[in-house]
This record gives sequence, structure tokens and C-alpha cells, in this order.
Amino acid sequence: MIWSNFAGVSLGTNGSRCLTVICRRFLMVDADGYSANLSMPTAPAVLAARMAALELSPLPPSSLVGTNLSALARLLNLTQFELQWLLWSYCIRRFGSAILPVLPVRNTNHGCNVLARLAEMPVDVVRDAVASRRLDTWGFLNGISADGEMPSLLSCWLSATDQFADWIEQPYASDSDLLTALCQAQVSLMASR
Repeated sequence: MIWSNFAGVSLGTNGSRCLTVICRRFLMVDADGYSANLSMPTAPAVLAARMAALELSPLPPSSLVGTNLSALARLLNLTQFELQWLLWSYCIRRFGSAILPVLPVRNTNHGCNVLARLAEMPVDVVRDAVASRRLDTWGFLNGISADGEMPSLLSCWLSATDQFADWIEQPYASDSDLLTALCQAQVSLMASR
């Protein structure tokens, strides 16, 4: 079977000229050009053989966010949990807190336990990251209040700043460019607080 990608359609204009328009259509046809019956399920063994014969498409290039987060983790010596926390927080910022259920957090200890369970990390690792507050100090997260109180909802614990989300999406030619941009963002963040 092959995929037929295009079909020609002729349209008349005032009866004098004919305009040929190529319409993209995806029809499954056999080697003789006849339409294939798509309602017939394929036997698992046949399907597995067809899948094995397919060439894999090349992997997409890394995203700027993934590349920048990896570089940031290396340069700032972030723990695996801190890296995961930043990634989740970035996603919540970009896609909205509505992707999370409303989950009240009673206190810092409860919040650390919830994050540890979500991240499948030891709770001590999470407590250390929360206690250090370095992600908040760098201006990556905005969940901690000015008084040092942790938020009362999980979605607020996973809340990256708009500035961090914008900054992490940019292309940087080198690690020094990334750190320079981080320092400039930090200075403008401190001026705005």
C-alpha cells in the first residue's frame, strides 16, 4: 500500500480558462491504485513487521528551554529535584495553573511531602531545596512571600516568574551569554521588587 498525497481538481473560470488546483488528500491505496479498505484490522504480527520495516525519523533538535535548563543546572549546580521543580514551574507558568487540581497545602512540611511524592524524591532532598530558597532568590520562582511564607496551594509552589519563563526560552550562544543574561535579569528583578 502507498499513500496518495495529491489529487488534481479542475475548476472552470468564466468557461474560457481552466484552473488546475492541487488539493492535498491522504487516501490509502494499494500498489494498483485502488482504495484500500481501512476498516479491516491488521493482525498484530503483520503490523509489528510493518513497523519494524519503517525507517525512524530523526529526533527533533533539543528545545531551547531544555538546553538552557540543562546548562543552568550545570552552571548553578542544581540538584535533580531543583531542575525538575524549575521545569514543572515553567510548564505551569506557560500552560496555566488550571492543568493542576486545586490542592491545598497546610504548611511547609506538608508542601515538601507533596512535592517529594510528585517528584519521587526523598523528602529530605525537597526540604533542603525549599529551605535554601535559592530558586526564589535567583528570581526563578515566585511562590514564597516577602515574609518567607510558603503558599497555600500546590499550583503556587510550582509557579515560575514570568521573567524566568521569558528568559529561559531565549537562545544563548554560550554559557557565558546565559550567565550574563541571568545576571541582567536578576538585577532588573531586584529593581522591580
